This record gives sequence, C-alpha cells and structure tokens, in this order.
Amino acid sequence: MGQPSHVTATLYLQVEPEWYAYSAVDGVPVLRGAKAVNLTQRMPREQRGGTVLVKLVIRVPATAFLPLRPAAVVVIPDDMTVTEPIAVTAEDPES
Repeated sequence: MGQPSHVTATLYLQVEPEWYAYSAVDGVPVLRGAKAVNLTQRMPREQRGGTVLVKLVIRVPATAFLPLRPAAVVVIPDDMTVTEPIAVTAEDPES
C-alpha cells in the first residue's frame, strides 16, 4: 500500500466570546473578540456554557510527517571549543 498524498484530522473547538468590560450599545455588551477554550478529537459530551462549538476538518500533506533528511554532515574537531551556543537552522531540501 502506497503513501497517501494527505491525511485528515477532525477537531472540535469551543470558542468563547470576549466582551469589553465597560462598553455597551443600547444595553448590549460590545464584542471584543474570541478565544479558543477547549479542543478535542471527539464531540464533547458537555459544551462549556456561552461557547460556540466549531467542527474543523484539516487536511495535511503526508510529506509534513516525513522526517527531514540531512543535507550535510558537519564534523567538529575535539580540540575546538566554543564559549557561546551554536544556532543551526534546519531546512527541508525538497522545498
């Protein structure tokens, strides 16, 4: 069986509104934004009060899960010392 080109994942996200503390228009609170308060793989048995439940199905390329293949091997001699950390950026050679 060959490698699939992509995989899917289903998520259930509970989103809660954020209101301005002291702002209202005609007695109705003003919505400032929203925040994610819970994420599950299955539909939750109980939904948190005041939240909206959003079902998300995401599609991810299968190649995203394949390990990076090293493009080079760097050998550092034992007699070299470094007083500061070395930062290295890994890049996917296929992108």
